[in-house]
Amino acid sequence: MKTIYIEVLNILNATRRNIVAERRQSANDEVEDRIKQIAEIADTLDYPELLRLRDMMQAKYEAKADAAREKVIEETKIKFAQLGLTFEDVITSQRKRKAAVRKPAVAKYRSPDGTKDWNGRGAKPKWIREHEEAGGNRDDFLIT
Repeated sequence: MKTIYIEVLNILNATRRNIVAERRQSANDEVEDRIKQIAEIADTLDYPELLRLRDMMQAKYEAKADAAREKVIEETKIKFAQLGLTFEDVITSQRKRKAAVRKPAVAKYRSPDGTKDWNGRGAKPKWIREHEEAGGNRDDFLIT
């Protein structure tokens, strides 16, 4: 299943690279000229007209973004079909991962009365602090 997950990631990365390449290609001189023309026209518009233009551009942007998303989804569905995968397969493979189980730290120090242990991590317990303040060394409590 891990191999399938890697294949899916490779497919998604390839799709992303294709999208980036398409964006770079669209930034040619012709597009730059069109943008300059639009800017020149916008300079001649008053505030209400600019608001209408903004709303129109927002609607066009959303339509193009939706179309791009649909295209990526269709490409991904085709690639999934080529690999015999479903979206649920990929999601399920993600859910199966389990966090590594941490073992509790081993105690390094034992209190003088033998009832409490400390692993040396975190705040010092009161019995270690009091011993060190009295001039003692915490190594006096090392568990051997």
